[in-house]
Amino acid sequence: MGNLLLFWRHRVSLQVAGTVAALWTGWIAAAAEPPLAVADKLARPARGFFMGVLPMPAAGQSFEEAYREAARYAELVPVWGRPSPFFALASDLRGDWGQTFVEKLIRGYGMAPIIHLSFLDRGLTLKTPPGMSDATLSSPAWRQAYKQAALDALRATRPLYLSAGNEVNRWLEKHGAAPASPNGFQHFVSLYEEIYDAAKALSPETRVFCTFAREVVSENREADIAKALRMFRPEKLDLLVLTSYPFAVRGQHQVTKVPDDYYLRAARCLLGKRLGFSELGWNALPPLGGEAGQADFITQLAGRLTRARGIELEFLCWVWRHDLNENDRNGLIRRDGGPKPAYAAWKKLSRPQER
Repeated sequence: MGNLLLFWRHRVSLQVAGTVAALWTGWIAAAAEPPLAVADKLARPARGFFMGVLPMPAAGQSFEEAYREAARYAELVPVWGRPSPFFALASDLRGDWGQTFVEKLIRGYGMAPIIHLSFLDRGLTLKTPPGMSDATLSSPAWRQAYKQAALDALRATRPLYLSAGNEVNRWLEKHGAAPASPNGFQHFVSLYEEIYDAAKALSPETRVFCTFAREVVSENREADIAKALRMFRPEKLDLLVLTSYPFAVRGQHQVTKVPDDYYLRAARCLLGKRLGFSELGWNALPPLGGEAGQADFITQLAGRLTRARGIELEFLCWVWRHDLNENDRNGLIRRDGGPKPAYAAWKKLSRPQER
């Protein structure tokens, strides 16, 4: 029995030693990696904030023409890959797709990408790499895969902006944060903060954040942002970034019905942080005020709803430039290339000196 006990103690000691050695190897490798310099050097425009849009082409228009035209009135483009799941994003960014869309079309026309990752799958389930079954937010293998994906995307593009999770408060509203739950939102918060620290060590100039949904569109209501934000340490969020489709909220079908403090309520949760909108939209359907209402929303968003409330804007990104098809009304320009009043409002906001 004594010899057996000595054997197991020796075996455990070797296992512990191996684990510690592996950790030290990882730490040494991370420390040896020189910090990255961001590839995007944007000068803040006179308006005080950046503007962005997804340059979906008009009917018959090439991507090159669409991106070239978008660059006249925007500095940022959201990047989701093809779109790509998080575990394939870095590979796509490093490959031909990234060379075409990020390097040639975005940076080639003087714009910068916002790199987005998401762990949300259909039905607010967890997106997992192939071959990984029964994963949860607390699974070490899944957490390592997600963290590695974020850092690899950072290395592949050296962006100014990195979003390490999209509309993350939607997960909290569905799955909660019970201490015993392997899918509790607290597990994402801890993982995000690990990613934040690693990303800032790797690329100190990159602004790291995750985005929060201002509305639960499918339920026609406001989302509970404050509950989610209280779980994060403010110093681990470089910006407060929202997605927002306020027309979806019951009773807010006209721009004038959106309360003055609609975004201020969220901004108060992270005092001192600049506010960004990674995805914005107001549908131009007649019940929502039509095309004139869409234009009014752009004007009031940058005025009454934010800057007039003392909110400092970092960026404002419209969902897409052209309507996706004949039934879509969210674009700034119609599918056939005909501009809406919203596009005139967009141009005026971007370049007020133009006439």
